[in-house]
Amino acid sequence: MKHILLSIALVFSSASYLFASPSYSPNKYQQNDWFGEFGGTTSMYVNPAGIAENDQMELTGGFFSTISGAAMQEYLSFVYPFGYNHTWGITLFENGAVVDANSSNGDYMEIAAIAGYAYRVFHWLAVGVNVSFLHVDQFGYNTQLTNGVDLGLSWNPVNNSKLGHIQVGVALQNLVRPVIAGVGSDPSDGYGYVVPIVGKAGDDLDGYAIPTNLNLSLFYRGFNRSLEVKGEVSFVDIFHDKIEGGEDMMLEFGVSATYFITSHLGVKGRLTKEGYPVVGATINVKDVNFFRYLGLDLEMSHDDLIEKKNRGFLWNVRATARFGDTREEKIGEDRYRRLKIEPENDYRAAMRLYLNRDFIAASYAFGKVQTKYPTFHLVDQAAFYKGKSFENMRMHLAAQKVYQDAIKRYPHSDQVPKYHFQLMNIDYKEGRYGEAMVKYQFIVQNYPRSDVKPDADYIAGQIKFEQGQNKDAIELLNSILPGNANYFYARYTMGIAYSRLEQWEEAKGSFGDILDQQPANQSEKDLQDAAKVKLGHIHFAEPEGTPEAAKLYGQVTNVNSPFYEEAALALAWSFLKVRKTKEARPFTTWIIRNRPNSYLVSEAYLVEGYCDYMEGQLRRADANLKKAEQLAKNPSITKAQKDSAKVKYDGMKENFDSVQVRALDLARQLPTPRVEQKRAQLRPEYERANREIETFAEFQQRVIQSDRFDASRQRVALDAGLTAAVVAQKIAQNPSAAGGAVEDIGDLGDLDDLDDL
Repeated sequence: MKHILLSIALVFSSASYLFASPSYSPNKYQQNDWFGEFGGTTSMYVNPAGIAENDQMELTGGFFSTISGAAMQEYLSFVYPFGYNHTWGITLFENGAVVDANSSNGDYMEIAAIAGYAYRVFHWLAVGVNVSFLHVDQFGYNTQLTNGVDLGLSWNPVNNSKLGHIQVGVALQNLVRPVIAGVGSDPSDGYGYVVPIVGKAGDDLDGYAIPTNLNLSLFYRGFNRSLEVKGEVSFVDIFHDKIEGGEDMMLEFGVSATYFITSHLGVKGRLTKEGYPVVGATINVKDVNFFRYLGLDLEMSHDDLIEKKNRGFLWNVRATARFGDTREEKIGEDRYRRLKIEPENDYRAAMRLYLNRDFIAASYAFGKVQTKYPTFHLVDQAAFYKGKSFENMRMHLAAQKVYQDAIKRYPHSDQVPKYHFQLMNIDYKEGRYGEAMVKYQFIVQNYPRSDVKPDADYIAGQIKFEQGQNKDAIELLNSILPGNANYFYARYTMGIAYSRLEQWEEAKGSFGDILDQQPANQSEKDLQDAAKVKLGHIHFAEPEGTPEAAKLYGQVTNVNSPFYEEAALALAWSFLKVRKTKEARPFTTWIIRNRPNSYLVSEAYLVEGYCDYMEGQLRRADANLKKAEQLAKNPSITKAQKDSAKVKYDGMKENFDSVQVRALDLARQLPTPRVEQKRAQLRPEYERANREIETFAEFQQRVIQSDRFDASRQRVALDAGLTAAVVAQKIAQNPSAAGGAVEDIGDLGDLDDLDDL
């Protein structure tokens, strides 16, 4: 180390004698380069564009002093990079000297505050500007504030691992020149602001202007970051005023080099612009607690090596700390938030709306994800749930357009089979069976192994079932296995289809498969109740199957189940079949009292009439049978009611289509205040149309039930009428009779009509 330091000192001493002659220019201000080196933190003093190279927040402090401490300079600098293109910096300098210790007016002092900004025009070119404020106190006789402006440019033509890092700078230091006013005769003259100037000062200037300098700088880092070289050439006082004395514009240059023995330790040497050599060392540590980098620089010289200045030994110490995220980390975090976190949060918010069944708000939220984050990795799923939101609102036109658009926009997405299936499902819901089957064939041919294939099989099977093609329906539905969401529904339809084909054992197997599974939701629990009822009907029709049928009916115990009434009525028939009228009555009575508008209430009265007849209560039987006949004579929903509802729906549908188109358009836009206002205006119109749609859908369900009950209604009306005639005849034959003999009322072994419910 000793030899290295001596060698560096010898080289720079020789260079100073050969190339440097201390220049004189009056009124130079902070032209020594102890702190302001191009390529360093405070390079903003030499060139305001230089701080563009700072990669993270950096705080630097230091001081320069003579060995006696009579002359000193301290400074503090902070640099803050913002984004990729912007850098802010601020530096405080304090220069002081004790000239006369016995003076009552104090010492000489200058305080400079420099605020700098650099903008990276391209990744290789930056421009910068400094605004400096200079406070001067000349022994109390001249106290003032003035300011100046610097401009700079930094060019980085090379920056790679092979060739290293090269940075070239050009700057006009003090383009706007701070002015130091003439010294007053009385310290009480007060504190004032002195206006700066640009260019030559002129003969009438009271005082002097700080020189304007042109600084040319070069910084190189290479050899695996082990060597740093800095060079500066300054053209001092380019607007030279002869009245200030001195020579014309002067040329000064300085050069320094740092060699890192290790990544944490380096030795350095420098030839200053003042013309004397400097040697020093630098040491640093990285990633220590709060600081990402902490460095210490020490430099030493003697300014009497070339000519006598009587300051002797000089030294400079600096500490530099870097902390916080780098530009790349901040930009990466911002991009991660913008491309990952924000869309994730918006997607989850949309899913919460969807799961809470606020489908109109969910459609807008998923639309925002699609529009604002087109590269988000879940954008295709957002499109799917956007379509599902519209579909759940029965906005099939809007949902259809969403799925069709998604197929075009995300052709390579694994959601594409789902888009095609949902289009098939919409056709099925709208009753377009032919178009639905065309889409089914497309799915079978192009996505035979996709997750939607079983779902497509289920819809195709339901279409075949509704078209009366029971064998084809069974073949399609049989491929749906346990674990599939449609398994319960598929097996139920298969059971009905087998029943239509009178394949009773296969029907029993399908209904039994449902009972063997653990239900996952209320719909599957209801389907289990339905399977128990249908399985009970099959056993009821068998000669010795009544006990098993009654057992199955009795397992439907939830009065809120959609199939409880049918199970209760079937259980009443079971007891009636074995002539246990007292056990049958509670079930029919419950239906009559609690479900007066049920489609089964007429048949409940029929069973009541049979029970009365078998118990010899002829007059009561006559009343119940006539009530059953009266209720069963006319359909629950007449053709006139159906036609009226259809006309009203068709009139509303055109307006509803318009609502769908507007809702879809708003879902494609970002939620600006104007868009939110339009959405708020549309919502009442949508809710009104949606209520009408829901009302018509509920009416259609009642129509289906009414139509299915029609055959049973006619049977009930016929049986009630015939039995009532027999009862009336018996009453006429013996009006005073309190009762009658229990007689056979016919075959009770067939409940096929209940299968149509």
